[in-house]
Amino acid sequence: MSDDVAITAQVLSTNIFDSAAEAIEAIGAADVLGLGIRVSNRLVPDEDSDDTLVEEWVVELFTSVPTVDDDEE
Repeated sequence: MSDDVAITAQVLSTNIFDSAAEAIEAIGAADVLGLGIRVSNRLVPDEDSDDTLVEEWVVELFTSVPTVDDDEE
């Protein structure tokens, strides 16, 4: 997330998905509901293998859309 975005809204939930397609579906639902979102992805150890990393997508839902502070642009 950009450092110039101020999060003033409260986090409603943090959701973790195994695929980008699932994350995109959650993003679409948040858009319909008018919620703010923050999306990131990360590598985590695979539950079935000690040597493998798998990608997961984190979608945080906020009560409103974050705004950019004009002074920091």
